Amino acid sequence: MAATNDLISKLKKGNSEAYKVFFDAFYERLYAYSFQYVKDRFVAEEIVENTMVILWERRRKMDTISSVKSYLYAIVRNASLDYLKKQNKRIPLDLDSHDLSVSLDPFVLEEEVHGLLNEALNSLPEKCRKVFKLSCIEGIKYKDIAEDMQISLNTVKSQRARAIQLLKQKLKGNPLLEILLSTL
Repeated sequence: MAATNDLISKLKKGNSEAYKVFFDAFYERLYAYSFQYVKDRFVAEEIVENTMVILWERRRKMDTISSVKSYLYAIVRNASLDYLKKQNKRIPLDLDSHDLSVSLDPFVLEEEVHGLLNEALNSLPEKCRKVFKLSCIEGIKYKDIAEDMQISLNTVKSQRARAIQLLKQKLKGNPLLEILLSTL
């Protein structure tokens, strides 16, 4: 939280590096969120790029925003719906979640969980990460991984176990991901 507040403070002062951190952290997730509505790659990209421009232009008013993430998702959602209205396309209305916070959207939650898992995976040592991805995500057999990486079968097993242990530590406090990791 302190790091986020520091980034927001830097962004308000016009720090382009802080802006780049926000851009890199949110671009792909916001793109996927917009694409869910508009079903057009170029339109979704444009909506997200415009959203990030809005973030930069309104950076000095960040004190009035309680959550940058919710703020950005709301802008993308509204812009996506506006695009659909202009195209005279039907807008699916989910009456159960209408007018609720954007953070309750199941797709947003899925993207956040996916983002957390990717972040944790990227923090693993290279060999651990590669073994984990090959064995747990791609479902490749230990023997084939050992041959491909030119390491012993025991090294594959220990690197996989180490990756799971490190991921559990990194994702502690996130029950969904902890359950997922305990099934591996």
